[in-house]
Amino acid sequence: MATLPDGLVLGGQSGSPRGLGIVAARAFQPGALIATFGEPSIAIPDSPHLSTTCSGCLLPATSGAEDNKTARVVRACTGCRAVAYCSPSCQRMDWTKGGHKGECKVFKRVRAEGHDSLPTPVRALVQVLLRPEMSSAMAGRQGHVDAFRRKSGKFWADMELQALAALHYLGREADAKKLADAIEILCKLQVNSFSRIDEDVGQTGLFMNPDLALVNHSCMPNAFVQFVGRKAVLHAYQAIEKDEEILISYIDCNLHLSHRQEALRARYHFTCACDRCKDDMDVYQVCRVYPHLHMNSLSLAPDVQNLLDSSAAGVLSGNEELSTTVEDIYPWCSASMVDLSEADKQKQLRRRWKACKPLRDSHTAAYAIEPLPRVLTEASIYFATQGHFAYSLSISCFLATRVEPYRSAAPFTPQRVKGLLMIAKLVANAAPMDSDSSSDGSSVSAPIKTLRADISKALANVDQATTCQVLAELVTYYAPSAHSNEWSVYNEADEMLRDIAGLPGRESEDALVKAFVRNPNGAEERRFYDQAILDPLRALAAYCLDIMDNEFDA
Repeated sequence: MATLPDGLVLGGQSGSPRGLGIVAARAFQPGALIATFGEPSIAIPDSPHLSTTCSGCLLPATSGAEDNKTARVVRACTGCRAVAYCSPSCQRMDWTKGGHKGECKVFKRVRAEGHDSLPTPVRALVQVLLRPEMSSAMAGRQGHVDAFRRKSGKFWADMELQALAALHYLGREADAKKLADAIEILCKLQVNSFSRIDEDVGQTGLFMNPDLALVNHSCMPNAFVQFVGRKAVLHAYQAIEKDEEILISYIDCNLHLSHRQEALRARYHFTCACDRCKDDMDVYQVCRVYPHLHMNSLSLAPDVQNLLDSSAAGVLSGNEELSTTVEDIYPWCSASMVDLSEADKQKQLRRRWKACKPLRDSHTAAYAIEPLPRVLTEASIYFATQGHFAYSLSISCFLATRVEPYRSAAPFTPQRVKGLLMIAKLVANAAPMDSDSSSDGSSVSAPIKTLRADISKALANVDQATTCQVLAELVTYYAPSAHSNEWSVYNEADEMLRDIAGLPGRESEDALVKAFVRNPNGAEERRFYDQAILDPLRALAAYCLDIMDNEFDA
């Protein structure tokens, strides 16, 4: 029987279509912390990052050079040399609570046979087999073993190999019973574990908590999960009443219907029947029914009527040809570009931007429908890495004002809060552009000269320090609802505020910002926010599409 955190009770029935679930024992407001899930849990870095991530606190190693901070150095365990730690306290904690006491011997055997580490699923299986409390807690969880067996011969064969590897390195006999039990645990891990991957903050790995695994799925969730070290935190996405079921999304709920259903069937073996799926609602239609749109008054998209009245709502349902095109281009337009060269990234962005032309040129442009947001995000990252901060800033402003509010209607969602910090960083680094030559010294065309000159004029209207201060204040205001005060995004924004506080000659600007923070809905304070912050950022956002067309649609 699950022992749930305060404020939650078990609901549902194990034999029903939805199975067991978790229900609120009291009401929760939007952004409220519902519960924290700690031990017993498995919280491990993924194997490719094992040597560069602390297995205690799960923070990545850092050089300190990029942000002038103290470097976080990780050192290998002296016993197995496979896992690493940033401090003796992290090593002690992982030894006693994280399962490394038994696991260390396993890794010694792995290295003795010439391997650096175990695949992440195998390591997770080893931890379950070594920790009686995990084995006991997972006993009642669903594994869909028969469904996985029917999935494909190769998939099942891989599961068998992973189970055999775990038993081998544990020094246990692989008889039929032990092998079947190990495969069942692998299936349960597949169904019930969470990915901790967040490329924006260098977070990787797997998290498995048997109680958190009881929270059911909806593509229109009322809650969401984030990870704080070795714990998971569950926040309310919208108001949740007493006796209402807690629902999260197991996948990216902004995917298209067919891709959502395929992802859910492949891993979790069910077909979602939420309202979003039944009515094939797009992000604009889902945004319209979010019950707390008024909270956006304190955001970069404060006009609630725009969120309600978007003419892009339903653009796919009324256009079968456009819907089919978008479904076809999404898989390759959303593929990661991390390992590509800069030249290949440029080629891919050009190809992807052109492929998205039907979405851009539809009777009403639908910039919040995938894969357009993914392409714009990749373009912003590309320009930032090239040192073209003004271009990256323009695209980021467009995403924050014209895209993300529809995809994540609550202003405290992690993606939107990270977007605020990104804009603040880009504002701090952006400078007027050279209109006459490119980065390699070659001349540029007349249209690009004009575009760069216009962007430089728009940049001149941005008060860098004041804009960064307001954005950082918004980040620190929303971060506890998006994640926690331990979030690296919160810490960066807090440090930015301390740096700005040390700037001389800003007494009047600082007073205006603090007055706005105290009373964001006051008439004078709102006028300051609109004129000093929103108008300049909107002006920069207006050049986003011209940038994309000039760079990738020439």
